[in-house]
Amino acid sequence: MENIKKNNYFELGKAFLLILSYLFIIPEIIALLFYNLNLDLHNLTINLIANVLVYVCIFILVLFVYRKTIFKEFIDFFKNFKKFSKVSLSYWVKGLVFMLLTNSIVIAITGGIAANEAGNRSNILTFPIFSVLSMAVLGPFLEEVLFRKGFKNAFKKETTFLIVTSLLFGGAHLFASFAGMNLNEMLQNWTQILFIIPYGGFGYFFGKAYLETNNIFTSVLAHMCHNTLSVLLVLIGV
Repeated sequence: MENIKKNNYFELGKAFLLILSYLFIIPEIIALLFYNLNLDLHNLTINLIANVLVYVCIFILVLFVYRKTIFKEFIDFFKNFKKFSKVSLSYWVKGLVFMLLTNSIVIAITGGIAANEAGNRSNILTFPIFSVLSMAVLGPFLEEVLFRKGFKNAFKKETTFLIVTSLLFGGAHLFASFAGMNLNEMLQNWTQILFIIPYGGFGYFFGKAYLETNNIFTSVLAHMCHNTLSVLLVLIGV
């Protein structure tokens, strides 16, 4: 516990609560609401509407919680756009190289791509417009604020910040891989855990971009670049 700064337990707890809201609480509330309205979430259109509501709710929540700094950093980012974008693109390229290398190794071991990636590809082809907005714009912003910004001032050492946030970021992407599985199915697909290496590694470079500029939109831009490229490659059939 010595790595946690004094008087920042509240901030740390708030950051974890926001992540839980993003991954569990808000999706469950929306699902319960739709269930009570007799709306079938297995219907693709209904499911899309539910996902849109989840994004809207967490977006509003994030803006409210970090309203004192988020707009200030947004303005500062554009004032220093040339400098910050250079840092952002530099770490994106480094993260991309790391992810391509480690992803290739993990795919060779598991025999296939991450279940999370497979799900994303399916969503992109089914709902291209929503996917562009959610994966290339809203997703990067929300994930960088949730998995990076909330933890930056909680730790004394930057190394601790990078390790913890990278593991959380990678773990969150694995969550989608195991969602809906029972224990036996999880054990049969245990190799999916290995994908925490490329996902978490990329998160490490996003964190480095944030630390270097002290502006969350630097890592947001890097994240957007990666997700936009991924979406475009799927749409053109690569």
